[in-house]
Amino acid sequence: MAVSDRIATCFGIGAARALVIRPLHQARLTVVHLDHVYGEAEHPVYLPADDAYLIMLYLVDVDHRDIWPDQTAAPLKTYPKGSICLISLKHGAAISVRGRFEALTFHIPSSHFAELTEEAGEPRVDDLATYRGIDDQVIRNIGGALMPMFDMPDEVRDQLLPHIGLALNAHLAHRYGRSPAQRLSASGRLSPMQEKRIKTYMAANLSANMTVDQIADATGFSVDELCSGFLNTTGQSVVEWMSAYRVTTAQSQLSRTGDTIAQVATICGFADESTFIEAFTKALGIAPAEWRSRNRH
Repeated sequence: MAVSDRIATCFGIGAARALVIRPLHQARLTVVHLDHVYGEAEHPVYLPADDAYLIMLYLVDVDHRDIWPDQTAAPLKTYPKGSICLISLKHGAAISVRGRFEALTFHIPSSHFAELTEEAGEPRVDDLATYRGIDDQVIRNIGGALMPMFDMPDEVRDQLLPHIGLALNAHLAHRYGRSPAQRLSASGRLSPMQEKRIKTYMAANLSANMTVDQIADATGFSVDELCSGFLNTTGQSVVEWMSAYRVTTAQSQLSRTGDTIAQVATICGFADESTFIEAFTKALGIAPAEWRSRNRH
């Protein structure tokens, strides 16, 4: 079965439009346009283990929750139109989705990154960091360029697709790629790209309540180098930065959504509602509910 058919079947869709791209040599990248309405009942989607990565570029606001390997479910979350999720399929993946679902799905075998190193001279990439619900303008623009190509004549489309596929893979390697190990500069500081990747990773996984050990592992550093490099570069510890970012994110949620205090606590990665209220009040000198009443947009 073709990759596009497998993906469509996993989502309970009979048929879906697809593009197959070969940017360099043998490795093939598949882009599938998924469009379906699931209704109010949640629909489970199980993606099998594969030596590949999957990117979802949401074309509408989409409601779904992750299902973890032990079959427990994360809170239901709305992923806004234009945002992306990037995951590894090494151990498979599962979600539960409801309502309208439309997305471009990019299936990218790991072999693409070996070809980038061997044939395009790019730095070696052993893995891509996982992100959920983040904004990536490059991928959004690539998606916009690909949509008209589903209806183009083959001879026109086939001339354009390899260039777009190569641009996508190079972007993924540069922004999300992880080498076997990251090193600090001689000054003991992070490079601007290292700092950006670490902060982007922490922000994208805020609700997962990541430990410092997990952040270090995901970003390619030892715990000691991550902690010392982050402190030397930002003037804050990893934990201090995460705490401040959680409070800032909570302010945004409180001012622009109708989520309950407990829901905001979960979204922002606090252990529970009382922990959130205590941390928020300590940081801003005012409880979340009162802050919301004064700052609601």
